[in-house]
Amino acid sequence: MRKSWKGFYRLIHRYQHNTINPIKKQVMDFWYDSINHTGADVQQEDQKLKADIWGAIRQNMHELPETVEPLTGRRWWQSAYFKFAATAAFLIVGFVFYKGGIAGRNSIIAKVPNAMISDLVKNENTTEKLKLVKLPDGTAVSLYPGAILFYPQVFTAKERNVFLKGDGYFDVTHDPGRPFSVYSDHIITKVLGTSFTIRTSPKGNVEVAVLRGKVKVKKNAPDAGASGVSKEVTLTPNKKVTFSFETGEMVTGLVEEPLPVSRRESTIDIRNAFIYTDKPVSEIIPQLEKAYGLAILLENKNLANCTITADASNLGDLFALLDVLCAAIDASYEVREDQIFLTGPGCKAIQ
Repeated sequence: MRKSWKGFYRLIHRYQHNTINPIKKQVMDFWYDSINHTGADVQQEDQKLKADIWGAIRQNMHELPETVEPLTGRRWWQSAYFKFAATAAFLIVGFVFYKGGIAGRNSIIAKVPNAMISDLVKNENTTEKLKLVKLPDGTAVSLYPGAILFYPQVFTAKERNVFLKGDGYFDVTHDPGRPFSVYSDHIITKVLGTSFTIRTSPKGNVEVAVLRGKVKVKKNAPDAGASGVSKEVTLTPNKKVTFSFETGEMVTGLVEEPLPVSRRESTIDIRNAFIYTDKPVSEIIPQLEKAYGLAILLENKNLANCTITADASNLGDLFALLDVLCAAIDASYEVREDQIFLTGPGCKAIQ
């Protein structure tokens, strides 16, 4: 490997003194031009890295022989051209990973350049309790311990963008003319007016769970892939999506304790909604779907024939209610992404 480095140093030396072979000079120019030099911060990093590389090259110049041994009799993989190409490729890959590592370490919020938040108001929760933050539009944000929120002094006339590091609960003021977007690690959550939480796990996974209203979640642009288009997930109450840091995928699911949508929105009194007297499952399931805003499917149509007598009015959690329902009809349920499936032998139809 040392010989390859010496060969590269010689090429750099000859390049500087304009004595390099035109073909090799073209390869050198192509290598340097392939490095991205955009943005003020990026240019400063590139200049520093460039200076470090040139410094290391000059330091090793004194080790190089004055003459270069001829290539006659060498195999193709021993040629200077091949070694130079391999070394240049190594340097390019190393440079990309170097910059990626620097960006990852320096960026406060993954996939969000620090320049985007440098002039914003910074509000950090340094306590061990929830911290309430009121935004300029009236939106209330509950920051969990350790969370940081960045937002402008005044929102623009067309949009409301904030940036979150850590966990937060948002109760967004309704304003159809100005969409509200939360930029967090790797994802963007866009809403018009709703309540939702954003949580980040120690492994870097990010979860968005909707309590009220509707939100759209997509990966931040750099993660969109070669097409530049990112998959967008629409969430309604009791649903969530989890971005996996390891795979880069977004997986939909249900919140840990689904509650009736009407209870959250306080539109109707549902205290007596789940009291059943010989009520068939065929009538109970549509009621639960409407109350919780979720799809509940019967894998065996004979389950619809079963009847239930029970008082579940004190059970707000859907899963607790389903436990009672399934115990009464000898069935079980399974959550698959954002849907619930009931299985069991079912009951015979009453003649």
